[in-house]
Amino acid sequence: MKRLLLTLLFSALVISLPASVSAQSPNVVLWTAYPTVVQDKGLSVSFDLELSNKTNTWQDIELKVEGPANWETTFRKSGYTVRRVMVEPDKSLSFELQVKPPENVTAGEYTFTVKATNQDRVQLRDLKLVVVVREKTGKGGLKFTTDYPSVRGQPGNTFNFRFDLANQADNERTVNFEATSPKDWEIVFRPGYESRQISSLPLKGGASQTINVDITAPRRVEAGDYKFVVRAIADNDRVEVPLTITIVGTPSLSLNTATGQLNTRVSVDSPSKMTLVLRNTGTAPLQNVTFSSFKPDGWEVTFDPDKLDTLAVGETKEVNATIKPSNRALAGDYMVTISASGNQASESKEIRVTVETPTTWGLAAVGAIALVVLGLAFVFARFSRR
Repeated sequence: MKRLLLTLLFSALVISLPASVSAQSPNVVLWTAYPTVVQDKGLSVSFDLELSNKTNTWQDIELKVEGPANWETTFRKSGYTVRRVMVEPDKSLSFELQVKPPENVTAGEYTFTVKATNQDRVQLRDLKLVVVVREKTGKGGLKFTTDYPSVRGQPGNTFNFRFDLANQADNERTVNFEATSPKDWEIVFRPGYESRQISSLPLKGGASQTINVDITAPRRVEAGDYKFVVRAIADNDRVEVPLTITIVGTPSLSLNTATGQLNTRVSVDSPSKMTLVLRNTGTAPLQNVTFSSFKPDGWEVTFDPDKLDTLAVGETKEVNATIKPSNRALAGDYMVTISASGNQASESKEIRVTVETPTTWGLAAVGAIALVVLGLAFVFARFSRR
């Protein structure tokens, strides 16, 4: 009878044990070195977790968190949100649990339970975590500054701004970077002295980091001032820095004929007139546009108008050019170079000019031939009578 009573008592104790305790697997260990942390009100908390598989088989484990309402909990690894992990036999896997409080959180102690469950829905391991929320002590914040927020340059240039970033809080935080810019401008964030591009950066409490902000202007952008805003964001800290890039425009001149042809015909008594088309293809106005020519001796080249006070960006204007050869010019091909130049830009075109026999010379030749014919006719008629 005594043995029977002891057996019943032992069975009752086993049955009365909590299910969570009896289900714990000693071969799967979930742990963290710091299960209780203290944080200022409104700031997020990150726990570094490690899951060890002491079995001889792979473990496919689902992760869940139970905790107070309205708190956001996320498992992170290598920048990704994870919900399940695969752990090799006799291996460990580390990951992070990020805990974000609601906006109206009050100071106090908040408990979370991380649950690891296998695919058979058998609970393998629980881990209790505690976040102690305290009123802000006044220490914290984020510093993001640059010594030269305004620069000047040409279209197509890349402008580098060097920033000092400092995490003035006690805990490590992830700093995210954003920017607002005009259309077609490119902005890249890089850690100091590195070429890789980033959009966020983990920064330990009290640490600082140099951040390069590279801004590339479009190749075709008008001269003027362009405004930018770059931001560094960590938890509730948000720093905005305005930047200004002044584009110093470069004028560029295009010169052509209205027909697109670079040849013409003239004679000594009949000059050639052609229409020139000028266009400012640059990014700044072109001032005081004048015209000149390089021509054979004795030739004349005139322009109407002979000067343009200004040629705006993208503007097109026409100029009439008259080419008159020398009175002694022989029939044949000649080259005349026409140039237009303004501030910081110039353009030239070579025109092939074909000199033809003058019309008066043709008439004179016809007259001479007629006289010869008449003379021959007279001589023939006179001597034929004899």
